[in-house]
Amino acid sequence: MNNNCLFKDMSDKLNKKTGGDFVYQSFKEGYKSVTPSLINRSFEWNDKQINILLESAMLELGELNAYSKFYPRIDEHVPLFIAQEVLASNLIEGNKSNLYQVFVPEISKSFKVKYAQKEITNHIKAIQWGVGELTKFPLSIRLVKESHRILCADLPVKKEFGGKFRPFFQANDLLLEDKADYTPPNKHDLKILINDAKWFWRNEDLELPYLIKMAISLCQFETILPFLDGNGRTARTLILLELISLNFLSKPIFCLSAFFEKNRLEYYHRLNLIRSRNDVEQWIRFFITGMNETAIHSKELLGRLEQLTEHYESVIENKMGVKRRNSAKQLLAEFYSSPFMSVNDIKEKLNLSFQSANLLVKEFESTNLLREHVGARRNRIFYLWEYLAIFEM
Repeated sequence: MNNNCLFKDMSDKLNKKTGGDFVYQSFKEGYKSVTPSLINRSFEWNDKQINILLESAMLELGELNAYSKFYPRIDEHVPLFIAQEVLASNLIEGNKSNLYQVFVPEISKSFKVKYAQKEITNHIKAIQWGVGELTKFPLSIRLVKESHRILCADLPVKKEFGGKFRPFFQANDLLLEDKADYTPPNKHDLKILINDAKWFWRNEDLELPYLIKMAISLCQFETILPFLDGNGRTARTLILLELISLNFLSKPIFCLSAFFEKNRLEYYHRLNLIRSRNDVEQWIRFFITGMNETAIHSKELLGRLEQLTEHYESVIENKMGVKRRNSAKQLLAEFYSSPFMSVNDIKEKLNLSFQSANLLVKEFESTNLLREHVGARRNRIFYLWEYLAIFEM
């Protein structure tokens, strides 16, 4: 039997599934695996609340996008939004870190510290690369795989399978994030499911709202677990890239992972309801609720940023010496995208002498704009404390 016949036979088998989880015995692999339904088909829902939430979410996303387009120098703040998404996404997986770890690489001999730091920086690079890539190419499987490769780059063991769909699965494999009482599809079914998901996303004939498509795509990704590790983080990164690809957002200033982390138990419970009962409708409602609340939160965050930046500018104009005002404004802009800096960092970025940079920092401290970070292992590190407080979870 050729590959096309095998694909058709398996596709027919999966399409005949009518409800509940389909447990398929893979004799080639020697274990039982759960194979979900194909998703490249029409979906209907009975819950009218979904329609109301969908309308509200689209309205909020539109307002957020408009706000961001007119927000002055929004690009200066994008690194903090991305950092917030990365920290929340990692926290869902049980990896707790903070903004200091994101922006100040630790000099440590501890393998654990270095590993955690590398995971964070890789995740940020994956998002930044993906956003940049969308300006040249549409969203694709290639982009998803490359984002995963960057996520796993230079990490022991993980770099070997970064950007590659898993060729196998072991029930006791510690690399899989969600392995309790669940065995994802074997490699033969996985290929079919990935192709099905690709055509589902491109299929305009389904006439499904894109937020519904995103909800279904995310739960399918989290169900089939295409990679050996990093599935959750890659899936949540994909949501951000989808929003930008569809022009729902022009900038990556959306932290859906914060909503999922806030409702972590419900997040996993609702995913498990899909696996155990094939109940996608409840997940769609939860997902769109998250999109709606996150859009509102992002708008509020931009509003707080606008007030704070106006306050900073007022302090510079009214409380700092005339000679240092231009340098102070330049320093403020640098702190937005690099919120932790030493005097040497400031000296290099503003092309000042060490003495001038040090005096500028002292003036920022005296006006309560900067604080010194306690516990820095090298040099003295300063940060915009009120600015960072906005992004802390």
